[in-house]
Parts: sequence; structure tokens; C-alpha cells
Amino acid sequence: MRKIWSVMFALAIAAVGITAASAGETVTIGMANSVNQVPSLAAEHEGYFKDEGVNVVIKPVRRGTIAIDAIVAGSMQFAEVSTVALFAAVSNGIPLVAVAAGSRGFTGKMIGAPGMKPVKSLAELKGKHIGIQVGTGVHGVFLMLLQKQGLSPKDFNITNVRVTDMPAAMSSKGAFDAVLGWEPMMQRIVQAGYGTEIISADQFQKMAGITYPLVLVADKNWIAKHSETVQAVVNGYARGQQWIRKHPTQALDLYSSYIAKHGSKLEKSIVKKMMFEVPKYNGVEFVASDQSEFTDTRDFLFAQGRIKSKPELKDVMDPSFAAKAEAKLK
Repeated sequence: MRKIWSVMFALAIAAVGITAASAGETVTIGMANSVNQVPSLAAEHEGYFKDEGVNVVIKPVRRGTIAIDAIVAGSMQFAEVSTVALFAAVSNGIPLVAVAAGSRGFTGKMIGAPGMKPVKSLAELKGKHIGIQVGTGVHGVFLMLLQKQGLSPKDFNITNVRVTDMPAAMSSKGAFDAVLGWEPMMQRIVQAGYGTEIISADQFQKMAGITYPLVLVADKNWIAKHSETVQAVVNGYARGQQWIRKHPTQALDLYSSYIAKHGSKLEKSIVKKMMFEVPKYNGVEFVASDQSEFTDTRDFLFAQGRIKSKPELKDVMDPSFAAKAEAKLK
């Protein structure tokens, strides 16, 4: 009998050890340094990831493709990327799968040279010299919007410029008529007196008819081996987004403090506009508009020759994790 109890005790200890190992797994999430970070920052700040049994390291990167490269190298497990970046990666043989909507809301806005007036259509900018970071999700939306409005990139003088370099580019008088980028660099241009906002993020979103999900992705093979960890991370995101919806003022304070700590001097009113100008934190579960945007983006990229094939959505999306996470909150 004593021997049986000893064996049972040993098995129990082993089981606890396995659970603890799973619960203590550390993962790294890569994302562009902007307002799409807030759900993960909120989940980290409120301890939701730890509550779910996973240790999360949030690593800001200049663009989503860098995070994708890190996933391939094995130094990151998750990335927040645009659907454009997702399909480009899959087309290049990287088996990424979207497991949740990390956030939503188009972040791109156009800043024109000082004195330029707001525009209602991109047609008003024909012939203008415009700086855009080519290959980004914002660039993809710009191209799709051109097609929707019956325009072509050839109608403009477009130069590839990194968003981080746009403030310096606009400081040179006459170098560019306008740039299309995201915060906080766009506000830095305005605050320095180098430009004025001529198309807001909300205006872009309405013109294009999108909600612009930024999706949380991971390697398909890694997901298969770490499904419990994936669920824990998505649960943390869902709780983080819910906290933002319930506590918008505290969320604003959290993000304002974060960007101030990292060297961005922006008034809280500007940060508030960045966070809430368009709906961004309305849940991690994929909705009907996400499905249509995935399809539209895929078909556009294929028609433009930017991806080699049109993968089925079921091969690049797994909605089960997000659905479970949102159900858990009800």
C-alpha cells in the first residue's frame, strides 16, 4: 500500500510539474510601436497574461515584417501585423495563421505641407509628391483606395520613405507635398510646424470602407504544439481590450505614460485622438467585416501580382481561440 501511495504521489508531483511548466511558458510578441500596442500593454499592466498562466515579453519593432522575420528565426512567437503583411508572408512560404484581432482601426493619416488645405478625395492630390512607406499595410490600403476611386499610382509622384524618417523629410521645404504615415510621427510633423493634417485616419477608413484589423499571428506548426499557450495569450488580449472599453481614462493614462517614458512628447488630447479617433478595441473575435477585408486584401494583392496565389481563408485564420476568449468574458 505504501508503495502504491508513493507511486501516486510521484505521479501527482509530475503532473503539477507539467502544469507549472505550461503555465510558466514565456513568449515574445512583436508589434509596431503605436496605439495597436495598448491591448497588450493593458493586459500586461493588469496582470491578465500572468493570470492566464503565461509570461509575455512585448517587443516594439519598426514594422510588422521585422516581427515576422523574428518568428521565422524563432526569437518571437507572435506578431501583430496587417493583413497585407500576413498574405505577403504566406505567399513567401511562411506558414503564419491569424488567431485574433489584436486591435482594429486604420492608423494612417496624410500630412500635407504647411498651408495645404484638407482634401476630400485623393484625386485632389494628382501630380503631388507623396512619401509612403512602401509595403506596409497603410500603403496597401492607399493602393486599394486608389483603385476604388478610379486612380493609379502613376497619377502621383510616390517615393518610398520610412515613417520614422518622415518628420525629417517634411522639414526640408519643398521636398514633399505630403506624407502618409502613422502616429506619433505624424503629430511630430504637425507640432514642429512642418505640415498640417489633410486626411485623417477616420476619413481614410470611411473612404476605404474598412475597419482595418491588425491581426495576432503565429507559426502554424508552433500553434499546433502550443495551443494552450496560444489560448492564454488570446485570453489576455481579450481581457485587455475589455479593460480599455471599461476604463478608457485609465487606458489613456497608461498609454500616455508609456509613450512619455519612451521619449514621445505628445499632449494627452493628441494621444486620446490616436487611441479613440476610430474604434480600435471592440474585441478579439473575427467579425464579418474582417472576413470581407481578408478576402478583398488577398484578391487585390493577387491581382497586383504582389502574392503568388490566393490561399483559402481557413488556411490563414483560426477563429477558435478568439471565439473562446470572448465567450469566457460573457
